[in-house]
Amino acid sequence: MDRKKELLVRMYLVMLAFIILSVVIIARVAKVSIVEGDKWRAKGNVNVKLKPVYAERGNIYSEEYNLLATSLKFFEIHMDLTVVKEKTFIDNVDSLAYCLSKLEGGKKSTAVWKDDLFRARRDKKRYFRIARKITIDQYNELKKFPIFRKGRFGGGLITEKFERRTKPFKSFASRTIGEDRKNATKIGLEGYFDKTLSGETHEVLMKKVSAVSDEWIPVYDMSEMEQRKGDDLVTTINIAIQDIVHHEVLKRTVELKAKSATAIVMEVETGAIKAISNFRMQADSSYAEIYNDGIGQLSEPGSTFKLASALALMDDGYCDLNSMVDLQKGKTRFYDKEMFDSDWHGLEMVTLQKAFEKSSNVGIAKLTHQFYNNKEGQKKYVQKLADFGLTEKLGVEISGEPQPFVKHPVKDKAKWYGTTIPWMSHGYELMITPLQMLSLYNTVANDGTLMKPYLVSDIVTDDEVVKHFEPRVLKSKIANAKAINAAKTLLDGVVQNGTGKKLQSDIVRIAGKTGTTRTNYARKNEKKRYNASFAGYFPADNPKYSMIVVMYEPQGNIYYGASAAGPAFKKIAERITALGINMKERRGADMIVSNDMPNSNAGFKDDFKNVFEYVGINYNNKSRSRWVEVDPFELNMNIEKKKINKTSVPDVRGMGARDAVYVLENLGMAVDIVGVGKVVKQTIKPGTKLNSQDVTIYLN
Repeated sequence: MDRKKELLVRMYLVMLAFIILSVVIIARVAKVSIVEGDKWRAKGNVNVKLKPVYAERGNIYSEEYNLLATSLKFFEIHMDLTVVKEKTFIDNVDSLAYCLSKLEGGKKSTAVWKDDLFRARRDKKRYFRIARKITIDQYNELKKFPIFRKGRFGGGLITEKFERRTKPFKSFASRTIGEDRKNATKIGLEGYFDKTLSGETHEVLMKKVSAVSDEWIPVYDMSEMEQRKGDDLVTTINIAIQDIVHHEVLKRTVELKAKSATAIVMEVETGAIKAISNFRMQADSSYAEIYNDGIGQLSEPGSTFKLASALALMDDGYCDLNSMVDLQKGKTRFYDKEMFDSDWHGLEMVTLQKAFEKSSNVGIAKLTHQFYNNKEGQKKYVQKLADFGLTEKLGVEISGEPQPFVKHPVKDKAKWYGTTIPWMSHGYELMITPLQMLSLYNTVANDGTLMKPYLVSDIVTDDEVVKHFEPRVLKSKIANAKAINAAKTLLDGVVQNGTGKKLQSDIVRIAGKTGTTRTNYARKNEKKRYNASFAGYFPADNPKYSMIVVMYEPQGNIYYGASAAGPAFKKIAERITALGINMKERRGADMIVSNDMPNSNAGFKDDFKNVFEYVGINYNNKSRSRWVEVDPFELNMNIEKKKINKTSVPDVRGMGARDAVYVLENLGMAVDIVGVGKVVKQTIKPGTKLNSQDVTIYLN
């Protein structure tokens, strides 16, 4: 019985001890988690925390899918020498040192590398730098080195990826494409579509390397994590046209030693911007794309604005082409201010058409003053400019388009003068951008339909078009058909009979208007400075493209619109026209007439569509993907999606060499080609896990 009591007492004591211990533990947990929770969580976050990892930025393409901006992958490599087993290290350190020396081209000898590795191991380095910036090809080679081939936990290989944004076509439309800059405002398409290109950010558990550094490494191997990527943009930029515009404008800018220059080419029917170039002189007198003058630079347009005044007069029924006006030999007075034409021409009574072709400031100003310079007329004139789309932003997909500065007789009463209407009529006392001015010329060429200028046609995710931007009409008719046709006659007459006569071409008929603006007219004692411009479209009888060229402050004696900006306009128009003719001739020479349907193929969809449309083969387009398979079915060709998975090796059989190489190399594979024709065999089986392999494709 005593034995039983003794056992019970012991049991109760043990239970009591457990109860006391449990209470202490619970109290301690409560203190740590509730009372001291913030303190310990802060300490925990000092060395291990979730840190954001940004997706690979999407690409920007031209309309032909040439890369305009992409992210090159680079790798920074470190080594944790504490995880490598002693035997593994001793047996392989010589070979690793040799491979590392070879990787960097012998900058450090094998012996130096060996000494550094031994020293780092002795010092128990957990973050020893191996390479600061290597390419994906070098990284794939490095992963196969002795010791490193054992990976993160067996070989101590620590990999961190980073990107560098690059533009394969260098300065082509550089300011329009924009910049993706850390800790700075993103500009151009890179800025406007930043969220689209950036993709989703995810978090990765990272640990701090040491208490004295701010270097963090992933707890797990970052290179093995799922690849994420932002969406791609497909722009309206045409590389062939951009190339022409870039070189012709730069050449003319250098010849004139202009302070800056811009040129924009737009497709008349759609408003798609096909090319845009901007140049500014730098301190060393060289030129670079450092500001998007075409879209962001407000200035007084000068005589190119006369189109707006003439169109307003004709649309309101005040004038027609044969309305008479006295030019007073090129000099007149409005209130207390004198107005001059650019030369003392001696002309007096002429038609509106003659005054426009002669680019008479006096003629256009007198007609506008006569019909609009009264209380109601002033408001009516400004409303006409609004109807033409000249008082509001156009909404092009680039941040920084400014609001046009067009005075209103009521809202800006303090700045409105009796001379405002005459001076506005020929492009002074108001400010607009080159693109906003071009939009009016494009609208006239488009029979009065105002289109929204745009730069992006598609947003693409994993080769699928997820958003397509259709051409957008801002206003169906800005003026009546009679006035629009008369405006076309005026613009054609400028080149055939007027100030743009030297711009006549045997290759293409050009219509447009010269513009010469004195920029410092308010400072009479300064040396005169001018902007020269030419805006118009071509071919004049069936407009396909509109264009504006502006030379800001050209040096020397060449500063008129026709002689400074006009030659670049003419050369660009001729070369674009010749480009189209050559493409048609090549297609005609290469075409093989056959009654047979084509065989099955794979490749880039637009290429197949162009061929089918040109040859006259019916097709069913069943896919919005860029990469497709085409198969004959009865009397049609079926276009269906060709699935390309970014985590596995694609099947490129049936593709041409160009398309196959493009697809494989964009997935990080190194490609060797054997033969010519279409791909009939590939050395890595489709569906194999993608790991930046080398692949050989065989063509029949």
